[in-house]
Amino acid sequence: MTHGRASAFTLLELTVVLIIIAVGTGLVVPMIEAGINSREVRRAAREIASTLHFCRDEAVALGKAQQVVIDPLRNSIYVSDRSRWAVLTDRAVIERAEGDGVPINGMARVLCFPNGATSGADVVLASRADRSRDRLRIRLDPLLGRIDVLDAG
Repeated sequence: MTHGRASAFTLLELTVVLIIIAVGTGLVVPMIEAGINSREVRRAAREIASTLHFCRDEAVALGKAQQVVIDPLRNSIYVSDRSRWAVLTDRAVIERAEGDGVPINGMARVLCFPNGATSGADVVLASRADRSRDRLRIRLDPLLGRIDVLDAG
């Protein structure tokens, strides 16, 4: 009768495995978090660009001026008749917004005219977690109504 030795892990082997898992988690989680922040800033830029485009199209279709309000304090954007609005995610913040003139209560106003022209806009978005990395700039050309989303790095 042979007695086989039962196989088991030693405390040292278990400790090494736990250390490897901890180091791996410590490296991967920040990379995932940064990817999520970057994606949310891009999504917020698309939301703002889409709202500006919608307002311009509505002005042309209805034959009357429309207005978009960009509110950095509430981190939101809306068409003045409230037909379209969006509150941006907590991960993306409106860092700066310029519209047709001096901001009123920190809000920027963008006018869209029936001929397709606009008063223009310049908006900078950033990641709330790291405002130096994930930054995008949305520019609305006043004459052509073209919207450009650029790196604001």
